[in-house]
Amino acid sequence: MDAIEGAAKRFAEHAIRSEVHVLNPLEFRPEGRGLGTPLKITTNDLSKKLYDQRMAKLGSPGRGIYDLIKLAPKNGLCPLCGVRKVGTLDHYLPRASYSALSVTPLNLIPACSECNRFKHDKHPTKEEEQTFNPYVDDVTESRWLIALTEEGAPATVQFSVGSPTGWSNALIARARYHFDVYKLGELYSHHATSEISGIRRLLRQIYSLQGNAGVRTYLKDCEGSAREHDMNSWKAAMFAALADNEWYCGGGFDVVAF
Repeated sequence: MDAIEGAAKRFAEHAIRSEVHVLNPLEFRPEGRGLGTPLKITTNDLSKKLYDQRMAKLGSPGRGIYDLIKLAPKNGLCPLCGVRKVGTLDHYLPRASYSALSVTPLNLIPACSECNRFKHDKHPTKEEEQTFNPYVDDVTESRWLIALTEEGAPATVQFSVGSPTGWSNALIARARYHFDVYKLGELYSHHATSEISGIRRLLRQIYSLQGNAGVRTYLKDCEGSAREHDMNSWKAAMFAALADNEWYCGGGFDVVAF
């Protein structure tokens, strides 16, 4: 127990400083005195028997903690993508390599099954490869998700990571790595395409009465509401991009392929 708690403490100290990438996997396994003392347990005992059988399994002693962690995110949404429902727990540092952290709460991220699958057993080897850990990385106050309207039949929106004021190059690189690992661009563009189609009729009505200024005002209002809920939601970025596009507000919203 002391060895496991010691490993958890080291992880927490490095996570707070965004230095998880310097942790050596060999020092988080029981084999070869990796945890600082000879132990009669194996990586399999920690990553499989302890986590699978005594925490994740229904009716197991630690299942209550497992469920509490799953229920932690606001509205039950995956904090890694912000879109899909939480369905599992993802090990920030994979248990196959860092078995001593198999049941460390700070290492257990509520996630949807897709984000869990995309990340798989990846672990950071350099600073910019640290995806965001929602427990310690508070990036909710900075506007880092941006979007651009692509004119076409119909209009589409492409998403990317911007360069927020006050962010270091390393933090921007981490945001882009997180964006790429979890395939957020593809996910958000898919949802945006559906949303754009769904508001076409309403925009047509607004345009007929108030012109492009009315359309822009409506889109900016939608952006404001979305940002109040989540500064970096895909909806907020999408509405901002659409409102800033003269072609779209001037009737481009109604252009569709035949």
